[in-house]
Amino acid sequence: MSVDLPAAEVAHTMPGRTRLRLPDRRGDAAFFASVASGLSSLPGVFDVETRPLTGSVLIAHFNPLDELGDAARTAGLFNLRSAPVAPSLDLKVEFDPKLIVALALAGLAIWQISREKVVPPALTLLWYASNLGGLWRHNGMTDGE
Repeated sequence: MSVDLPAAEVAHTMPGRTRLRLPDRRGDAAFFASVASGLSSLPGVFDVETRPLTGSVLIAHFNPLDELGDAARTAGLFNLRSAPVAPSLDLKVEFDPKLIVALALAGLAIWQISREKVVPPALTLLWYASNLGGLWRHNGMTDGE
């Protein structure tokens, strides 16, 4: 029986709230009306919103998602499956704070030079930037290390 049921993918879930996508039934208002009434009758479900145009169902529930999926399959509504995991957007970029400060100081120095204030503000900023950027290191060490 469950082979003929439409597949529902979990689009978003958090405790007590789950959004499902049924892309194969998108636009089928009668189907989504029957899903809404069927889900509303399940134990632990207290609110159901459907959007036939987008093919989504928003369910507010008390029970765990696995139990909800089993109950929906038993009721003949849909087969719940997990959506493919999206690649992580957490791009870890390590940076050296000294380098950022050095670049900022170099930028300020260029700004000072453009205003024709070369000595001493621009030269001082360039000196600080070069020290922080490591331009004056000898064999990996600076003069105070």
